[in-house]
Amino acid sequence: MKSVSKGGLVVLAVVVGAAAFGLFLGYLAYTNDSFPAQQRPFGDYASVVYSSFNGTELAFRVQWLNSGYVPLYAQLTSQSTDAANTPVCSIGLSAAQSGQVVFLPFGISQASVTLNNVNLSLAVKSATNSTQFTIVYTVPSISASNATITPSNLSCQEPAGVE
Repeated sequence: MKSVSKGGLVVLAVVVGAAAFGLFLGYLAYTNDSFPAQQRPFGDYASVVYSSFNGTELAFRVQWLNSGYVPLYAQLTSQSTDAANTPVCSIGLSAAQSGQVVFLPFGISQASVTLNNVNLSLAVKSATNSTQFTIVYTVPSISASNATITPSNLSCQEPAGVE
């Protein structure tokens, strides 16, 4: 039987440590950027009262319909154009009131005249039992206008950690 040298043990420890660290990072990425698998109808929880697209930014004002649920984080996705795919952004609320309007501006990665098949996904949490689910609002098509999106100093930020 062959004995393992100290150098071999060190190499083995480094490889095992790197693999464990990689798995840990993968877990963090999954838990911080993934939306709950269960989907519910958007209109049962929120209403888009305004949307505007100026070619580089797509913004929504979403009115919350039920104070028993809290929007946690949001993201734009599109199967039609990569320019409309955004990072997950934190909404920053710990509670929401019925009728409250949430401003959600998203920077578009490449200036565009038109966006097609854009989905606004919101992760939502029940205020009573912490159940989480996703609601999705679909924009079939939107054309850029010269409108200023106010407040223009706000943009979605990747959260440090999602609840």
